[in-house]
Amino acid sequence: KNWIGKSVGCEIDFEIDKNNQKIKIFTTRPDTIFGATFLAVSVDHPVCENFENSKDFIEFKKKCSQVGTTEEAIANAEKIGFKTNLVAQHPFIKEKKIPVYVANFILMDYGTGAIFGCPAHDQRDFDFAKKYKLEIIPVVKSENSNEHAIGSAYTGDGIIINSDFLNDLTVTKAKEK
Repeated sequence: KNWIGKSVGCEIDFEIDKNNQKIKIFTTRPDTIFGATFLAVSVDHPVCENFENSKDFIEFKKKCSQVGTTEEAIANAEKIGFKTNLVAQHPFIKEKKIPVYVANFILMDYGTGAIFGCPAHDQRDFDFAKKYKLEIIPVVKSENSNEHAIGSAYTGDGIIINSDFLNDLTVTKAKEK
């Protein structure tokens, strides 16, 4: 009942092109899946075994270890990423492929050590997307507004847009569906 740190959400599998791997992500915001524009994994995620001989990845991992592993240290650190050569298939949009990054703000011991990035509705994802010039797709609009300016992430409640079968649902109803 009073579990400290409990997160309610779901897991979603993303198939990786070129190999039969899948990356399982955990999210507390499945309602924003249609706004996913990248995947990010922890430096300790099993998929990173593909890069353990890469000089650039080794350097990136070393840079990440200098930041520290506390939630506060990671929250205050500059968001940095290593763009892999992997591409994930969006689970609900057949023609959409999204890049896979290793990011310093993803922890292996939270969820599955992997997330989908929805920059329009998560500030860390927004900062990361701006830095790496990734697409930002709004999928939740405030009930009090017809539009959402993309100067920062909108994290409030609202109505789902740009989301196929979730369109016009509230955030709560979209999460359930």
